Amino acid sequence: MKSKKFGFLKHYRKIRVEGTNLISLINKCIKNEIDLRNLRWKNNIESTVEIKGEDFTSFKKLAGHSSRISVVQEGGAVPFFRCVRENIPAVAGAFLLGALIFYQSLFVAEIRIDGYSTIDEESLRQTLADAGLYEGARKSDDYSDVKAALYENHRSISWVSVYEKGRLIDISIAEADNDEKNEPSDTKPADIVASRSGMIEKIIPLKGNARVAKGDYVNKGDILITGKYKYQSTDYSRGDDFFYLYSHAEGQALAKVPERITYYFQKKQRVLKPTGRFIPGFYIRTGDAEIDTADAMCTYEVSERSESILVDIVKPLPVCIKLVRINEVKIEEEPQDIGNLGKVIDAALRQYAKDNLNKEERILDSSVDYSESEGLIKADVMLEVLEDIGTEKYIKIVKKSENVQEKPEE
Repeated sequence: MKSKKFGFLKHYRKIRVEGTNLISLINKCIKNEIDLRNLRWKNNIESTVEIKGEDFTSFKKLAGHSSRISVVQEGGAVPFFRCVRENIPAVAGAFLLGALIFYQSLFVAEIRIDGYSTIDEESLRQTLADAGLYEGARKSDDYSDVKAALYENHRSISWVSVYEKGRLIDISIAEADNDEKNEPSDTKPADIVASRSGMIEKIIPLKGNARVAKGDYVNKGDILITGKYKYQSTDYSRGDDFFYLYSHAEGQALAKVPERITYYFQKKQRVLKPTGRFIPGFYIRTGDAEIDTADAMCTYEVSERSESILVDIVKPLPVCIKLVRINEVKIEEEPQDIGNLGKVIDAALRQYAKDNLNKEERILDSSVDYSESEGLIKADVMLEVLEDIGTEKYIKIVKKSENVQEKPEE
């Protein structure tokens, strides 16, 4: 018999018909326009068939008492919603579990960094956090800002890739090769000359001859390591005159040099003093949702905030709970403490050394001279710095007859 489609949500029943008048029953169904689907003959007295739910009562009347009718299966919207209604707790639990799993997938659970060698992982992770990528942060469709932050804050990085693997963010980096041995050497004749005046503390000629020694005072432009070699010819066809060979001088010239740095400070500094009033509260963050009870109640014009972490987890769901306290403070002006200025200057000098000096260079000694003007304190810092003052200067060579003479490049 030709099968008919009932539709995806249409209620239907699969029934078993047992009796001896199956052919007669089918003819009655055709006459009364009862659609039959998937009619299957098992034997002469038993068959299965699918009918619409609304035709079931009519089908039973047509079958009468001569056939036994039993429902094998039901399908469509009616039994589905009946099943849902009968199992509301289980359905609700499954829905909440699915929603939780989906919500989890929106956030970063782990960040893995590979490929770094000279950069410490803590500074890399801080750069990522400043760019908005940290464990518990919402995943992004575009990580170009993260890559730009890594390139900007870590100049030795030459390549970055960011891959998402579920809730794992895999970051691979490559650092530029700064090994000078891999750089092509310059063979053009050159001397190492002083870039500034100073007293030589250490001279290391790697290639060429040293012209100065420890304790020598040199002026800017003086030759420290020369690439010029004088030799007497053993070629009797050329005579026994002196001739010159030239090379590219290399080496290091560490010298004690003076340096002056000036810092300015306000005579009076602003100090925050607590009034004793405060507002306690909680900060709760789940994913992108945030609740800050203390901040919502705060009406202080000037305040300081302190936090104590109670819960900070990423798995199975990013949740952060902090105990918060907002203290009211007032701003007062006090005279600047010279002792505190010394600490500030020491910190500034450490940063200066980090930014301007290499591993061989360092600050040997320092002294500070304070002076005051209206509203300001001036701090003149005199430094004695151990610095590499050597710089290259190419030699201009002019050939004349058999001898070779040098002419400094202007």
